[in-house]
Amino acid sequence: MSTYKIPDCEGNLLNIIEEVSPLEWRRYNQRYPQIRVNNQLEIKDCSNVPPYVAFRFENESEEIINKLKLLIRNYSGFIKWELHEHKRENLPGTNWVIRPFRITEIAPLAGDKGLLPEEYFSEYEPEFGSLAFDDLNNLTKYIANNL
Repeated sequence: MSTYKIPDCEGNLLNIIEEVSPLEWRRYNQRYPQIRVNNQLEIKDCSNVPPYVAFRFENESEEIINKLKLLIRNYSGFIKWELHEHKRENLPGTNWVIRPFRITEIAPLAGDKGLLPEEYFSEYEPEFGSLAFDDLNNLTKYIANNL
C-alpha cells in the first residue's frame, strides 16, 4: 500500500482511488516535472503529451472497477476518457490506466508512422496534451464527488 499522498494535481485522482481501495502500485505523468540538468533541477514542460494515471489494486474489486468505468463513461468534459485494462503476463493482478480515449484512436496511426502515441501527440497534436491536463482536473473532481 502506498504510504503518502501525491502532492501533484496530476496524481490526485490516484489519492482518491486509494481512499476507496488500497493500491499496490501507482504511476502518473506530470505536466511540469523537475528534471536534473547539469546537477541542477529544472522544470520541463511536458504539456504536449497527454496525462494518464495508472494503478493496480492490492485486492481488486469488480464493484469498484465497474463504478470507475461507469463514472468515466458518463463524464462529460472537454475530451473523452477511458479506463484501459492491462493484464500482466505471468504476474498476478491487472494494471488499470485512466487516459484520454484519443490515445486508443491514434495508436494505429502513430504505429504506421513508426511512432509511439506520446511521440505522435508531441509532433502532430501538441495542443491536445494541455487540453487533456486541464480536463484531468475536472475528471478528478467528478470522480471524487461520485465515487
